[in-house]
Formats: sequence, structure tokens, C-alpha cells
Amino acid sequence: MPKGTVLKVQSRQVVRHLQDYFEKEFRNGAPLLPMSQVRNRVAAALGISVATVTKIAKEAYGSSGIEQNKVSTPKKKRQPCKVTCFDDFDADAIRRHIYEYYKRKEIPTLRRLVISLRNSGLIRGQKSSLGNVLRQIGFYFKKSDKRKILLERHDIALARCDFLRKAKQIEDWSNVVFTDETWLNANHSISKSWTDDTAASTSAGPIGKGERLIICHAGTAKGFVADALLAFKSKKSGDYHEEMNAEIYENWFREMLMLLEEPSIIFIDNAPYHSRQINKMPTQANTKHEIINWLRDNGEDVNNSFLKAELIRVLKSKRRPKRYVVDEIEAEYGHTVIRIPPYHCQYNAIELIWAQIKGKAARNNTTPPFTANKMMQLLNNACNEVTPENWASVVERTRKIIMSDWDRDVTIDSIKEQELIIHVTEDSSDESSVNYEEESDALK
Repeated sequence: MPKGTVLKVQSRQVVRHLQDYFEKEFRNGAPLLPMSQVRNRVAAALGISVATVTKIAKEAYGSSGIEQNKVSTPKKKRQPCKVTCFDDFDADAIRRHIYEYYKRKEIPTLRRLVISLRNSGLIRGQKSSLGNVLRQIGFYFKKSDKRKILLERHDIALARCDFLRKAKQIEDWSNVVFTDETWLNANHSISKSWTDDTAASTSAGPIGKGERLIICHAGTAKGFVADALLAFKSKKSGDYHEEMNAEIYENWFREMLMLLEEPSIIFIDNAPYHSRQINKMPTQANTKHEIINWLRDNGEDVNNSFLKAELIRVLKSKRRPKRYVVDEIEAEYGHTVIRIPPYHCQYNAIELIWAQIKGKAARNNTTPPFTANKMMQLLNNACNEVTPENWASVVERTRKIIMSDWDRDVTIDSIKEQELIIHVTEDSSDESSVNYEEESDALK
């Protein structure tokens, strides 16, 4: 080390440890550890572990113990960030992009997809990020012998098939009620505007997100269902889905149905609070005690002598269609519920109305105070400005998407029957390390 070199904090700490150790040896009048235990002595003197000393020694001297290698600082391990910069509409656009490959009878490998999706402006990440996105929206790579194909999870494809088959039989779309929940922050406002950086052209916008409103509403091609708006202040700052629960939603749902003038078809998604089950069957995740109690309540003669595997077998024999509280409520009032499949928000016309309402609220939230009470008023004003024509337009757009998607799925199903495959070649080898196995639960 050259003269005049300034030692940094870590080096100064090493010097202090060495001095303390050698002073202890001086007072002891002999080495604290046997001279033969070189690495133990180094570790004790420096105040580090023997494993660290061993690792550095191997790096410096190699396996032979005589090499003179340069010791470097280990690179920092960085945890890859979770891909969160896409919403349900982005997911739908990516899904449709993949479907176009099948319609053209082309092979959607990960390498091809990342290039075409970048060119389309749908993603900006790398192949690993795209792999995570595909898994999140329900796709996986299936390999059989020397063949591999990008497939959609069976449960999601089946849920969409059930939905589309029911939806395409609807004759009068003016009687379809679209329901959903969303949120509005008190500080929700336009984030960008034209300015010349002078005080006269600059507004003092709100800082942070502020209080949050949880909103629930319903509408048809004729407009919002009158008096169906539910809005309340959130007590948490996290995901708004945590604030809405089954009790709140079911009470609102019952009151909303009472406002409908004639039997209607209700579109709802599969949020947990929409899907509270009646007499929910336990799964393998439940304890033996919980499974035994459920089986006894449902007429099965079981006891604690049963092993869990035996109880699971009995459960499978009791499997039956799920019954939801919401379905019981709609049947009580003479309506029909159709559930929108996961990751398919484009089938819910109210999503486009939410975008319109949030935009209007933001454009009018320009001056203090930025409070939940003020945002509540802006919300009501924005809802009142949504016309029946706005609703009729988004419902017709949604209807066309649904009909088009049914035709597309029929076409893709026919193509898959012709055994469209992905051969394991250089172009498809990138997917070999990506494991998108379909999750299955025998009891669900």
C-alpha cells in the first residue's frame, strides 16, 4: 500500500481489531491460539468468521495454495423486481397478441413474443419479465417429448368458455347489469399539464395520495342503476380489495337487486367477496379436526382414527358444485348471475365508465382542500355526467368483444386440434428453464 493512502472506515476497523488482538497476546505472554491454527488466528484477530477467511484464501491462492490472484469485492446480489407495471387491460392486450400467433398458425416462443410485444409497445422488459407476466395472466409452457406449446391454464380457458357460451345466448343486452368496485384517492388529479415554468402557468397540485374512497356501482345500457352508488372512506392505505368484504358487498348487492325493475342478467367478477361459499368444503390445507367436523355435519360417519389421506378420499366423494351466497340472493329476486373469468376485465363494460369518471374527477380536483369529502362530491358529479349514450356505447363495445372472442376461441381450438407444436430448437430453447405448471387442487 503506497504511503499517504487514506484508510477508509472498514480498513481502520481492521487495524483496531488487530491491535486489540495483539495486545491481548502481549498481556497473555503467549499466543491465544496455537500457531498451527493459522486461519483460526486470522479470524480471531480480525473479528470475522473462519468461513470468510477460507473463502478469501481460496480466491487469493486458488486450489493449489500458491497462486497470486487479485482479491475483489463480491458483487451485490440484487433481487429481481416483480413486474407490476401492467393492469388488466394490458394483460388482455398481451393475451390477444398471443392469440394472433395461433390464428396465423405461427409459433409463439418467448423469444419471438418479447420482440413482437416490444414492437407493439405492450412491454419494455426482458424475457424473464415477460415469462413472469405470462404466468401471472394464466399461461404456461407445456412440454411433451420433443414438443412444447404455449398454453393457457385450463381453468382460465374453461371459465372463459363457460362465460362466452352463456353471454352469446343473451338476446336483450339492455337488461345486462354490469357491477364492479374501484377506488378514488382524495389527491387524484391531473399529473401533467402544459406549462412555461412560470408561476402563472403552474398550479400547486396535491402531494401524496390522500384519503381513499371505496366505490361500488352498477349500470346497464340505459345508464347507472338509480341510487345504487356505494362509496365510503377507506381505513387502510393498501389494496382496496382488503377494505371491501363479503358482508358489505352482499348487503349492497341485495339492495341493488331490489332497485331493478325487471329480471336481469348480472355480470360480476370473481373477487373473493363476490364468491363466499355456502357450506364451503374444506381442502387439504385444513386440519384433520376441521375436515372431520365438516364431514360429520354433512352426514359422514368419521372419527379421529381416520388418517388425513382417508379423510381426503371421503371429501372427494362428497365433491359437488360450489354454491355462492350471491347466487342465492339473485335467485331470491329472480335474476341471473354470470361470472366474468379471471383476467378478463374487458368483458365488464363498467370498467370503461370508471375510466371516464376518474378522468372527470381528476380534471376538477385542481384546488385545495384535497379531502375525501370533496372527492365524494366530485364522484357524484362525475357519475351524474355519465349519459345513457355513454353507457349504451360501452355496452355495445363489450358485446362485440365477447362475440368476437367466442369466434376466436372456436378458431384457435380448431388450430390446436391440428396439433400446432413448438419444436425444441434454438429458437425455443429459452423457455426450457421456465416452468409454468398448471396448479391443481383435487378438491376444487
